[in-house]
Amino acid sequence: MKMKTNKSLFLSLIAFSVYSSVAFAQQDLSQEVPLDTRVRVGALDNGLVYYIQQNPKPENKVELRLAVNVGSVLETEDQLGLAHFTEHMAFNGTRNFEKNELISYLQSIGVSFGRDLNAYTGFYETVYMLPIPSDDEEKLRSGFLVMSDWAGGIMMKDEDIDGERSIIVEEWRTGQGYSQRMRDQYLPILLHDSQYADRLPIGKMEVIENFKYETIRKFYKDWYRPDNMAVIAVGDEDPDKLETLIKEYFGSLENPKKAPNRKHFEVPEHKETFVSIVTDQEAPGIQIQLFYKHKALPTKTKADYKNFLLRTLYGGMMTQRLDEIRQKPDAPFIFAGTGYGNFVRDMDYFSASGVVAPGKVEAGIESLILENERVAQFGFTQAELDRVKRSVMNTAERAYKEMDKVESRAVVSRYVNHYLSGRFAEGEAWKYEFYQEIIPQITLEEVNKLAKELVRDENRVIIVMAPDTDKEELPSEVRILAIFDAVNEMELSPYEEKLLAEKLMEDLPAPGKIAQEEHIESIDVHEITLSNGLKVFVKSTDFKNDEIVFSGSGKGGVSLYGDEDHYTASYAGVLVNVMGIGDFSPTDLRKILAGKSVSVTPNIGTYSQNISGSTSLKDLETTLQLVHLYFTAPRIDRELYEVFINNQKTQLASAQVNPDYQFSMKLNKIVANGNLRAMGIFGPEDLDKIDMDRGIEIYAERFGNAANFEFFFTGNIDLEIFKPLLEQYLGSLPSDPENLDDFRDMGIRAPRGISETIEVGTDEKSQVILYFSGETAYDRKKAADISYLGEILTIKLIENLREEIGGVYGVGANGSMGIQPVGNFSFSIAFPCSPDMVDRLTAAAWDEVRKIQENGPSEEDLNKVKENRRIALEENLKRNNYWNAQLSAIRTYKLPWEAVLEAKASIEAVTVERIQEAAKEFLVKENLLEVKKFPLRAQ
Repeated sequence: MKMKTNKSLFLSLIAFSVYSSVAFAQQDLSQEVPLDTRVRVGALDNGLVYYIQQNPKPENKVELRLAVNVGSVLETEDQLGLAHFTEHMAFNGTRNFEKNELISYLQSIGVSFGRDLNAYTGFYETVYMLPIPSDDEEKLRSGFLVMSDWAGGIMMKDEDIDGERSIIVEEWRTGQGYSQRMRDQYLPILLHDSQYADRLPIGKMEVIENFKYETIRKFYKDWYRPDNMAVIAVGDEDPDKLETLIKEYFGSLENPKKAPNRKHFEVPEHKETFVSIVTDQEAPGIQIQLFYKHKALPTKTKADYKNFLLRTLYGGMMTQRLDEIRQKPDAPFIFAGTGYGNFVRDMDYFSASGVVAPGKVEAGIESLILENERVAQFGFTQAELDRVKRSVMNTAERAYKEMDKVESRAVVSRYVNHYLSGRFAEGEAWKYEFYQEIIPQITLEEVNKLAKELVRDENRVIIVMAPDTDKEELPSEVRILAIFDAVNEMELSPYEEKLLAEKLMEDLPAPGKIAQEEHIESIDVHEITLSNGLKVFVKSTDFKNDEIVFSGSGKGGVSLYGDEDHYTASYAGVLVNVMGIGDFSPTDLRKILAGKSVSVTPNIGTYSQNISGSTSLKDLETTLQLVHLYFTAPRIDRELYEVFINNQKTQLASAQVNPDYQFSMKLNKIVANGNLRAMGIFGPEDLDKIDMDRGIEIYAERFGNAANFEFFFTGNIDLEIFKPLLEQYLGSLPSDPENLDDFRDMGIRAPRGISETIEVGTDEKSQVILYFSGETAYDRKKAADISYLGEILTIKLIENLREEIGGVYGVGANGSMGIQPVGNFSFSIAFPCSPDMVDRLTAAAWDEVRKIQENGPSEEDLNKVKENRRIALEENLKRNNYWNAQLSAIRTYKLPWEAVLEAKASIEAVTVERIQEAAKEFLVKENLLEVKKFPLRAQ
């Protein structure tokens, strides 16, 4: 279960393609935006609302949601935190399921606790999530029974309430730290004089630990009622049947006779500008946030829809401008962005936010204000608007093409949001048609007019968050307010648009040839060997209508270079991403690729160099051109390099005071066991060990021999169209088939048989990591066994450490085997907790390990994991990313191609005895690195 305190503070701009010029009749923008035509909406006599949509992906599954129109904002003073507590109690015994029986039953039918079965509580909503199999009548009915129990049958027994108190406290403990402390200072200012400011969902721990039983029962009775709820069912089942089940399981729920009215809470407006300057000794850097608050936009008509679209375009263009500024020498911020969004129901905002270096707070604030003023005076350019229009249209077009292949999990949330917040739930077809008409009509003038509307002198809040060490250097509230006046007096010049080439490649390379082709019939994969020695494995699928994913990998990586090149080699791939390729900087690439579905990322890892990404059918050639350029034309730009290094140094210097960062740094040092080649960069001084010229040289070496590489493509690929493109762009890559590389064993091994203690931070919270590792010959069966062992042990740790002891909020275990640099295994158990519970919980974790070693897991627990794996496999076999990863793994581990087809049989073959043997072989103290984190003790 999780809490949700606010929506994202930044409105991300999504990428889109060239839009259609089809003419449409002028629309009446006063018309209401319709719901998706595929959804059925209704209401029961008791007031409960329902949404039903038949959706075929994934097969044999229905996503259920119970949306309750109640959250922390409705709590009384003696109920602070009880909306969230009620959510927890839904998993602690209901009318038809005893405590722990519910989770155990759902696990037995393949529903994983946390990943699948979950819930969250926000300011004004509580939402329960339950995916349920639909190919079995009993299982489907059980899903509706569970949901109806949550709606009206949570038992709230005294002992169960008391048992959950400590778990809530542990959840609260995990959230403690600098961000929480700073938020507690600025939130009352941002949410000025509103109920929201005093109603964070986690609540007050003095209330959680001491409230009377009847207080939470009253909250449940008052607010969990059918006229305050919606049931959403989206999935692979007949809508008539789903509607019948909703009526059957929810129709008998009754509203209380004296139910309280659900009040609407406003965030009052204010004329003055509020400034909140907050510091903390553990803050990892300086952040600035400018909020221009607005009353929430209506979300009913086409005009409302267009208004939100205009704000999306505006925020996207402004963010792109800020991104260009951050890449200049002596930029006023390290990075920045803007966007339009919603914080609580009553309050929208336009925000401009950034991270700045010490001494640049005033310059950063001034720049954010100034760039908005520049738009107010001179507007955006037509080229900027055209790019963002193409991007918006591309996303709408791709969503439309995939509307019959989208998974139910991605659909169901739109109806949850429609019920709770009245948001649009228009559907992909309507949106694409509307965009085709409305986007060409949007003018530069009407977008530019938003500058005065979004950025106002009133209802304005400025937040500065910084480490205590920078406190004396921060500008005063008076000085910050004066910046607004100073910007008004400045003489500005318009933004200048840089002219770019229209194509990535003006001259195409001489193509190679297909030297050999083989069809692997068992899995319908084509193996293509090009004349330069590069191998390509292609699986054409119909899982998506317009998706192609790919990955390419070659052996060697950082391991082929000496200690003196370690940091440079580790950052070589990063440098190319920072500086660009050919004649194009990263900013230039973003502009030239606007409106295209193209994603390509190179990387140099410890034992291999890789390049991966995704694209659409129409942008496949552009993507392959980009791949070719990443192989052959890394770009040197010393200015961008210096900006990147300086920003990295600033961020690393600021991060040194953060306890989470300190813990990661010390943990890395312990796990590295003194081996430089396992060390990451944690201090600004380490960045001085990077040599840009040598980095580009190393990159060119790693990507200079195409014969080292194997590529994997999966998706809606037409081989006859694809083959000439492979010859043109991959077959033309330089190669030396006689000199193939392999990785080198650098002796990286974690220490074993030791225990370490790390002291960081001031908050009363600890962390325990039990890390087992060692060398062992790779074995497919044992690899499966140690993975299953992790999932089974997680079930038992949750039952014991969380539900029985109440000492943790979250705990998990996982295991795996690998072959690089030699055959190896690793297994970890990890959990956060109170410092005074470390020893008890560690002992309890070992007890669960020993039970499996001595008796093996129960058949019941093994079957829970098996069922979850069966369902996941059925779904994964119809996903392009899964096939891409499997094909790559088969080649890496030198497995037969049919291994991917044997996955189901492999699931059935796992036994209790095999899991027991894995626990006995691997989870022994001589393999253990034990790390315990504690807060700093007083000296």
